[in-house]
Amino acid sequence: MKKIALLLFGMALIAMQVVNAQVTRLSGTVTSSEDGSVIPGVSVVVKGTTIGTTTNIDGNFELGVPNDAQVLLFSFIGMRTVEVPIEGQSVFNIELQPDVLGIDEVVVVGYGTATKQSFVGTAKSIKSENLESKSVSNVSQSLAGEVAGVRVINTSGQPGSTATIRIRGFGSINGNRSPLYVVDGVPYDGSLNAINPNDIESTTILKDATATAIYGSRGANGVILITTKSGKPGTSTIEVDVKRGVNYAGLPRYNRIKSPEEYIGLSWEALYNRGVASGVADPEAFANDRLFGEAGIDERYNMWNADGADLIDPVTRTVRSGVTRKYNPENWEDYGIQNSSRTEANVTFRGGTEDTKYFTSFGLLNDIGYIINSDFKRYSATVNLETNIRPWLTTSIKMNYAGTETNNNGQSSDSGSIFWFVDNLPPIFPLFLRDENGDFVEDPVFGGNQYDYGVGRSFGALTNSIADAHFDRSNTKQNQLHGNFNAL
Repeated sequence: MKKIALLLFGMALIAMQVVNAQVTRLSGTVTSSEDGSVIPGVSVVVKGTTIGTTTNIDGNFELGVPNDAQVLLFSFIGMRTVEVPIEGQSVFNIELQPDVLGIDEVVVVGYGTATKQSFVGTAKSIKSENLESKSVSNVSQSLAGEVAGVRVINTSGQPGSTATIRIRGFGSINGNRSPLYVVDGVPYDGSLNAINPNDIESTTILKDATATAIYGSRGANGVILITTKSGKPGTSTIEVDVKRGVNYAGLPRYNRIKSPEEYIGLSWEALYNRGVASGVADPEAFANDRLFGEAGIDERYNMWNADGADLIDPVTRTVRSGVTRKYNPENWEDYGIQNSSRTEANVTFRGGTEDTKYFTSFGLLNDIGYIINSDFKRYSATVNLETNIRPWLTTSIKMNYAGTETNNNGQSSDSGSIFWFVDNLPPIFPLFLRDENGDFVEDPVFGGNQYDYGVGRSFGALTNSIADAHFDRSNTKQNQLHGNFNAL
C-alpha cells in the first residue's frame, strides 16, 4: 500500500512539473499617462481566451499564460484599450490613456450648438449615414430603432405617410402629443414629406426639460432638431445617387381555401354535422335543403349548374363529377395587389471656398404602393448658401422646395381593407356582380362591369374594398416652399 501511495505522489509531481513547463508567468504595473498614478482594477486578459486577472490596489498584476499566448489586452472604464504583444517578455509596464472620444462632438441644442462635454441635457444625435441607409420617404420613418425612449408608430402602409412619434411616453390624454420639429433653427409646421432625407446632415432629439426649455410649452412633448447639409470649403463635388427597389409584404399571406368546390363541400359537410348533432332523422336531406337558402348560402351565389342533392355527392362529400360552373369567380388578390416598385434619385452639388460655401440638391421619389391606387411622388430642390461678407458678418440663406402628389385609395383598417378581403372572403364570392345566368352586369353609372357589394352575402356584406379603392380615391397635390435667412 505504501508503494502505491509513493508511486501516485511521484506521478503527481511529474504532472505538476509538466503543467508548470507549459505556463509562463507574467507580471507588471499599469499606470495613467496623465499623472503616472497607478490604476487598480485594470482588466488584463489573454486575447482570444478567458484567461485573465485584474491589477491590485498598487496597480500590479501577475498572470500565468500558455506558452502559445501572443497578445495581452489591458482595458479599464474611461481608458483606451491597449493591445501588447508578449514576444517573450515577462514584465510589462503599461500606460493607459484617457478615452475622450465623443466629449468634443458638437450637438445641436436649442438655437445653437454645444459640445457633449458641456451639455447637461438628454440629447441623441443621429448622423446622416444612419438615415441614408434606410429607404424611407421622410425623416419620421427613419428614426425607428435609433433612439431609446422614442416610439415610432407606423399607422399606415400608404406610401408617403408620416409616422407617429412619441418621445418618452404619452404626455397628454386629450391634448397634442406630437413633438416640435425645428429645421435649421426655425420651428417647422409643414409636412415632413417635403424634406428629402438625402438633404439631412443630422437629426438631434431633445428629450428632457433641460434640453427643451428654450422652446417653452411647444417643446413639452420633446423636440426633433433637423440640420440640413451645407457646403464644404476647399472641395467641389457632384454626387449622383439612384436607388431602385420593390415593395412587397414582409409576412406571408394566410393559407386559405382557394377552390370554390372545396369550400362548398366543407359547407355541406358542416350542415350535415349540424343535422347529426341536432338529432335530425335525415341529416343528408337537411344539408341539401339548407345549402342554398336562408340557413346557408344565398342562392344568388350558386355558381354551379346544379343545386342541393344534385351538387354534392354524400359519399365523398364533394362536388359531383361532371357538374359545371356558370362562371369562374375572380381571385380578389389578382385585382387588389399589384407589382410595385420604388425609385429614388438624387443629384447633389457641394463645395465652396473659405468665404463662400454652397450645397444644392435635386431629388425625385416615385413610391408605388403594394395595393392598387396607392402611390407617392415627390420632386424636391434644396439650396443652402453661406457667405462671409466681412470678418464680422456672415450671411446664409437656406431654401427648400417640394412638390408632392399622394394617391390614396381610401382603405380602412377594418373589413373595408383589401387585405381583409383577400385573406378572409370565401372563394365562391365573385368580385363583379352576376345575373342569374352567370353573366356580368353592366355598371349604368361608371360603365364596365358592376362591382358586387355583397347584398345577401353572409360574409363581408354590403362592401367591396376593391371597388372602394377605385371609386373612393383622393389625389392630393402640394407645393411647399420653406426657407430662412441669417446674418451673424
